[in-house]
Amino acid sequence: MAKPFTIENPEALTDALRGLDNIASEPVLRQAAVAGARVFFEEMKVRVPVGIRSYERKGTKIYPGFLREHLLIAYDKDQSVEGRIASYIVTWSRDAFYGRFVEAGTSKMAAQPFLRPSFDTKKTAAADAVDAVLQQKISELTRG
Repeated sequence: MAKPFTIENPEALTDALRGLDNIASEPVLRQAAVAGARVFFEEMKVRVPVGIRSYERKGTKIYPGFLREHLLIAYDKDQSVEGRIASYIVTWSRDAFYGRFVEAGTSKMAAQPFLRPSFDTKKTAAADAVDAVLQQKISELTRG
């Protein structure tokens, strides 16, 4: 049988419960998800192969480091659930579409993977970054 209990400060309990709702809000989820994505983004920028020559393709000049400069963090609307899950991906811009060929290789070019190795190396650090944002928000709630 459960022991009866009393709440000495019901307003504080109500405020704390409302605060938990704020922590699980979409802006906080997005901040946490972006923090994790930034960890992967920085690692990928270090690992992405850099070509040795420049060339032009359909009016766009492709130069060494072009792919690195065209990496970006994008909100993944399809994988996100409003108010519950905020999903971000690290990818490349349309101008650097050839990143998929660099990553996976082609029949004429060996693969030079940088996405998967970045993920494998930094997944724990990314989870820690997400956790740090959430812990900061919880700390703000409990102090305020």
